Amino acid sequence: GRIALRFLCGLSFPPPARTLAPALALATLLSMGSSGCFLQHHANTNPLANLKSNQPDKALFDAAMGDLDKGKYTVARLNLETLLNTYPDSEYLARAKMGIADSWYREGGIEGMAQAEAQYKDFITFFPAMKEASEAQLKVATIHYRQLQKPDRDPTEANRAQQELRTFLTNYPDSPLRSQALQMLRDTQEILAEREYRIGEFYMERAHEGEYADYRAAQSRLEDVSVKYPLYSQGDVVMDELATSYLTTSKLYQGASTLETIQQTKNLYLANADTDRQKAIQDFDQVIERYPLSPLAKDASRQLAGLKAPVPKPSEDAIAFNRQEIAGRTQVVHKRSLWADLDPLALVSAKPATELARADKVGSPALMEAELPPDPPPPGLDALLRDTLKATGAIPATTTATLIPPGSTAPVPATGGGSPNAVTATQAPKALAFQDVPDKPRGADTPESATPQSLTGSNDTDPNARRTSVADNPNYLLTPNEVDLQNREQILAAEVHRDVPAPLAELKKNAANQAKTRDAAIAKLKKEGKLPATQPATPTAGNDPAAPKQETPAAPKKGFFSRIWPL
Repeated sequence: GRIALRFLCGLSFPPPARTLAPALALATLLSMGSSGCFLQHHANTNPLANLKSNQPDKALFDAAMGDLDKGKYTVARLNLETLLNTYPDSEYLARAKMGIADSWYREGGIEGMAQAEAQYKDFITFFPAMKEASEAQLKVATIHYRQLQKPDRDPTEANRAQQELRTFLTNYPDSPLRSQALQMLRDTQEILAEREYRIGEFYMERAHEGEYADYRAAQSRLEDVSVKYPLYSQGDVVMDELATSYLTTSKLYQGASTLETIQQTKNLYLANADTDRQKAIQDFDQVIERYPLSPLAKDASRQLAGLKAPVPKPSEDAIAFNRQEIAGRTQVVHKRSLWADLDPLALVSAKPATELARADKVGSPALMEAELPPDPPPPGLDALLRDTLKATGAIPATTTATLIPPGSTAPVPATGGGSPNAVTATQAPKALAFQDVPDKPRGADTPESATPQSLTGSNDTDPNARRTSVADNPNYLLTPNEVDLQNREQILAAEVHRDVPAPLAELKKNAANQAKTRDAAIAKLKKEGKLPATQPATPTAGNDPAAPKQETPAAPKKGFFSRIWPL
């Protein structure tokens, strides 16, 4: 009986004492039989009988996770997709969705990364409130971050990585992965900033070599770098080159103004020279205030002293932050190859190891695209427009009174600037009447007529007329002819600002060559008889019969061949 009990119930217990009565053994058999050991199972004794649980979905999920750990990505995805299709209400639904994305992510490759990004995006869409959503967004950014290339290569992956990292930092500010995302964004912006800097440096070198006057293109690129990427590790170099370039262009404009004979162009040269000098001072100040520990800060101080400008003093916070920046940068140690000066592996590799190593480890990167300030008007444009409009009579030569809005007693400065000779009005002026409109020559005005101007058309009713932006009185309107003059001056000012003149020595050399070429051409024409040998002392006066008449030189005689084949 003891052996049968152990076989049927699978139990093991010590042998009974020799003094055990047969009745006790019989009671033991009856009790075990009632407990279900004899192939009689009762529902009330099964611990899982009354539990309503979807256990098959857990079995599928566990099997898929095991296959995923073993590298069986296709089998794992099949089990997870079976779980999603068979048990749509399973508690493992979100985990299965994340597992499918992770399987593609671990498999890698171009197709795998594309599928992983799509699956992570779907997970964020369907489960935005889960904590795994932030992890999914960071993995999307990591997909592009791992494909970063050198600054001189395609920047598509760098731009995508920056966009996804900014999305993560904006949507999940409290995520424990935030510090990792911040460093990834600093690395990405370091590569993008290096790319912009190299383009600006290319234009700057061409301008310095005299091949193309690309100073404005280079300055625009470098200014974009300083605004978009404030944590760029070479920011001190950018600001120093900007300041030096503005100082150079200021000297070029100043030198060109000494040879310019047209007064309007000369005034534009002087205005550009003064504006570029002020920008150079501002950029040298930025080098000292933002990068006080840079070796370029001392040179910036010397430049400011030479320009007779005050030298700023950096703050303690700026010094401490710059010290942290420098301490966090590391140098990349390249393995020496058989070639002493040329490493083939470095040329083939697309990994931006140098930029990633020197990227800042502190500071908050820009989480939004910086809004670049609008381009200011060309220097000297306002003064040029005033002079032109005064000369044409569009605005009066003397400054008018300051306008006061109706119902106000305090004087208000007029739109478009004021003048030290302005007269302050004490009361609101009366409305202009037609007889108060001054008579002045205008190229595109309506002709005079006996009917009121309001019926025949005037500046107030002309749809092509517009208000002048330089007059002290905003009520002055420009006719289409005066609008054309204003546009012409704007184009002139823009061309002078864009086309930086050559150095003074080169301008003098070019002027001398032009004069020499002109004199040679005149001498040739005189020798051929096409010009008189000597010019008259006084110019002839048109159709004046009393004026001495100038003899027309005789045409040269044509030869025989010229008569047959006229040229």
